[in-house]
Amino acid sequence: MCTTAAAAAVVGAISPFGGPNGCALGLMIEALVATPTRTALGDDVRGILDPTHPSTKGDVFIAMAPRAPGHDRVRAPGARACATRAANLADAVPVSQVTWTSAQQIAADVPERH
Repeated sequence: MCTTAAAAAVVGAISPFGGPNGCALGLMIEALVATPTRTALGDDVRGILDPTHPSTKGDVFIAMAPRAPGHDRVRAPGARACATRAANLADAVPVSQVTWTSAQQIAADVPERH
């Protein structure tokens, strides 16, 4: 949302992103944070961008080592699939010669429609 109204900018400020998967991930993280910190969940969270209510949110900070010894990069779940998809969209989907030949034979057997 593009706006110059500060009040409009905070509407949905902590809404989940990523559709159903993002919503499920948000719910999981919320439960993991609220349980050990004994703070509110969902609509019961108060005080976020609202100075009129005492804050009922919890914060958890997770520290991670950037790389494991012997590895050249940090990998996250889905990162390889994301990179493969981007490469396939940019270049083409790789197809083995056996699969390509089989597809051509099947296509040759399909009658043309006029």
